[in-house]
Amino acid sequence: MVSWPGRAIYALGFLLLIHSGYSAYEHLAYVKIIGKHEESLPIDIILECIISVILCSVGLSLVAGEFKPISLEKQLTQMSVDAIDSRPSFRTLNHRGTTVFRAST
Repeated sequence: MVSWPGRAIYALGFLLLIHSGYSAYEHLAYVKIIGKHEESLPIDIILECIISVILCSVGLSLVAGEFKPISLEKQLTQMSVDAIDSRPSFRTLNHRGTTVFRAST
């Protein structure tokens, strides 16, 4: 089930991320106009960007639903050996053998 607080947190983080990008663009344009050479962005823009990324991550993890375990041990115990060893990408139905070994007429 998708949670509306997760969507709201994600939307807030995304809006803050857009705002921090726009603020960085405006700051660099302002610095270029006044002719001042500045190495880094102001700390408030950097903090806004970091907070927005954290909010987006939290919002997405709330919306994503239930996580699956990292270890495959539980999933592999439910599968048969034939299902695990099946590799359909190695099956070639259209190969050179039909041309090489066809009966000569």
